[in-house]
This record gives sequence, C-alpha cells and structure tokens, in this order.
Amino acid sequence: MNLIESYQSNRIVDRLHAVAQFVLVFLILAAINAIAMRSYTRIDTTIGRSFTLSAQTVAYLKQLDQPIKVIVTLSEQSPHLGVRDIYHDVRSMLSEYEYETRNQGANRVDVEYLDLYQQARRAKELGITDENAIIFTAADQAPRRITIDQLYNVSENEVQEFLGETKFTQAILELTQTDTPVIYFTTGHGEMDPNDFNPARGISKLLDTLKSRNLATQPLDFSQTDEIPDDAALIVIASPQSRIHPREQELLKGYLRRNSGRILLLLEPGIDHGLDDLLFEWGILTDDAVAVETSRKALIDGGDLMVRRFAPHPITDELLRLNMSLITDRARIVRADPGRPIDESLLVKELMATSDHSWGEKNYESETFATYDPAVDLQGPVVIAALSERKVDSSLGISIPGGRLVVFGTSNFITNYRIQDSGNLFLALNAINYAIDRVAQLNIPPRPIKKVKLDLSMEQLLLSRYIIWLGPPLLVGLMGVLMYLARRQ
Repeated sequence: MNLIESYQSNRIVDRLHAVAQFVLVFLILAAINAIAMRSYTRIDTTIGRSFTLSAQTVAYLKQLDQPIKVIVTLSEQSPHLGVRDIYHDVRSMLSEYEYETRNQGANRVDVEYLDLYQQARRAKELGITDENAIIFTAADQAPRRITIDQLYNVSENEVQEFLGETKFTQAILELTQTDTPVIYFTTGHGEMDPNDFNPARGISKLLDTLKSRNLATQPLDFSQTDEIPDDAALIVIASPQSRIHPREQELLKGYLRRNSGRILLLLEPGIDHGLDDLLFEWGILTDDAVAVETSRKALIDGGDLMVRRFAPHPITDELLRLNMSLITDRARIVRADPGRPIDESLLVKELMATSDHSWGEKNYESETFATYDPAVDLQGPVVIAALSERKVDSSLGISIPGGRLVVFGTSNFITNYRIQDSGNLFLALNAINYAIDRVAQLNIPPRPIKKVKLDLSMEQLLLSRYIIWLGPPLLVGLMGVLMYLARRQ
C-alpha cells in the first residue's frame, strides 16, 4: 500500500470514528432525556421557596372538575416599577398552578396575559376593562377579580408578605364549589329586605353580591313555620324593628345549640330586640346605649361614624390589612358580657370599637346635647360588634366547631346607600364567609418577602460598575490569548 492509499484509508477511519461518536453522543442524550421525562424533580430556588404551592392548594387543584381561565391585565411593560415587580410575582405563582394541572386535560388552569391597550379587540371580546387585575373565570359563574392591593400585606409603608396563593386558591374554590349554602333572612319584624332597592333600608346590592359568590338566599317567616329549615347554613336577622317573640327565640336557641347553627344579628339603638336570653346564653351583652364620637378622625361629614379600630380576626383582617374603615350612622354597644356563664367551650371575641374620644351614651333620647356622665355612661372606647362560638372537643381530642353567633350594633353599613363605602362590603362578606366556614377552608400562610440590602460606599459602587462592565470582555479576551498561545506551541 503506497502513501496515498494509506492516507485515504486513515481519513475514512477517522470519518467513521466521528460518525460513531456523533451517534453515540446522540443516543446518550436521547436516553438522558427519556429518563428525565419519566423521572424528574422541580426545585424552587427562591429564598424560602416563595412560589412552591402548599399541599392544600395542590390537593384542591387535583380535584378540579371544570376548567379555570385566568386573565392577567398586569403588564411587564408598565412604566411603574412596582407594577412590573408585581407582574413577575403573579406570573411565577400562576405558572405553578398551570404546572400542577398540566396533565388534567380540560381541567387545567389556563392563564392568559392581556394588554388592555395593545390587545383592545381581545379585551373587548372578553369584556375585560379592569387594569392591573387578575380575573378568574369559569363556566356559568360570575368572575372573581383580584386587585394588586389585595396581594400584599403592608406594614409601616413596606411590603411584608405576598398573599398570592391564598387569594388565587380562594378564587378557584369560590368558582368551583358545587354545594350552594342557603342563607335565610328573617321577616315579620320590620327587618331589612334583600329584595328592596330602597337606598336607606334595602339591601338588594348585598343580595346580588351573595348570588355572584354562589350563595343562595331565602326568606324565613317564623309565623309560617315551627322549625328552622334543615338546609339553613346561616340565619341573618337584619335590623329588626320589633321584638322577636319568645317562641321564635327558642327556635333560634335550639338551632344554635343542637344544630351548631350560625346566626348573623344586626341591631339598632333604641330597639327592644327580645333576644336577651339568647345573647346571655352566648356571652354577649347589648347595652341600651349609643356610641358617641368626638374625634374628628372618627367622623365623616354629617356626623356619621367612621370606625377604625378592629381586633385581629378573619372577619376584620381584610380591613386591617388594607387600612379600611367601617362607615355607618349610629351604633349601639355590643360587647362580651362580663357576667356570662362560666363555660370553657364558649369563646367570645370583641371585633371592633370606637376611638378613645368616645363613650356609650345611655341618655341618648334626651333632646339636650350629649355629654359624658361617668356615673351613668360607658367609658370609651366602646365595643360595637362581637363574636361568640362554641368549640366541642371530641373523644379523639379534635376541636369541632359548634354554633356561631356574630352580632353588630349597627346595620346601616349593609344598606344599598352604604354597602360600597370603604370597607363595608368587605366586613359584611367576611362576616358571612366566617359564619358559614368559608374562611376556615383555607389555611395557607402568607409568603414573607425577603429583602436583600447591600450597603456600598460610592467608591465600592463605582468599582462594582467597572467590574460588571469590563470584567466579562476582559475574561473572554484572556481566554482567547491563552488559546492562541496553546495552539502556537
């Protein structure tokens, strides 16, 4: 074999080796991908695993029986830096919802990011006009809208916690709940009527909101029945203008005690409601006194009340977090009864109170100007709402919720005229949701926002800029020089 034939033979062998190496590398990569597709683990590398869904949310997502559409109108191109940061938090969290439902076919959570200005035709087609919102929709259900101010806990003007998972999972639950709790509104005592459109005494707007949240409503006329309906999830007694009869009070007491019933009671000053025995049994006292405010920060034009003091509780947490207030006209005193029966299973919680510059006026029917009399009146701040509930310990050591009674000393805040003011609607809905255990369905802790702060001097900041600007090009150049020198040798 001459030199030329030997050279050609070596070239053929080298090419075969190259092809064999290529095929081998291809097969190795294919095998790695095949294994990875069948067995893999996703790792959340954020501090504190900020975007890992809780086991509770994952369990709910696996039980979805209808598709959920999520429309996000936040924009990554927003001129506001804060909105762009919120966009990235929302996108990271919602991508986990999509991932957890990726194998559920029509049940998947589908997220669409919509720019209202660049995609005006699509926005009109969907009927979306809310800017900077996250909208959850499902078939035959009113959409649930979450605004950006509901996504974070803010304290001392600093964002402390991200509530995205709690709010998103709650919206999905409200859209997909198959059971429809029935709320009964009592009639026959001059109560507020859910079907009345009157601004002053009607509560039709509250009724519309309840229907949009998959809650059914029915009237309850005690003169037509001798028992509480079995499907009653909650009984609302909204501003009775006459006494509840003793027979009716006994029905309500039995409903609370034996059926672990739920009652929302809204009272007015100067009305003898006739429920003293029931309230005493549940540790709540409703003094015949009116809350009088003198602080300008606790009054609005016309002299109506602006209640700002709330105790931490699922009913009031939303108002505390958003720094909202309750707007109403008059309020009677509703507080924990200091002489209530000793009962370890009975838990009484005072929910909200007036300011330090207030008192409970007992001589409120007098035509003279109200002045504080320490011998007669109640010293402020005075409580105007309270909650009472019983916990029953089972043989297994589990605390089972018993009856639940929520009492407000005012009702004006749920009227058509006032329901949209400040935190009124939030308070009404939260009280109803808590009463029927909708709030208790979720126990997802908020995600603390970790702040990483670097304190650099001007010299250190300038040096870091030069390193960032010049470091990568110099490193690439040095590697090129080293490669050149290695090839020359």
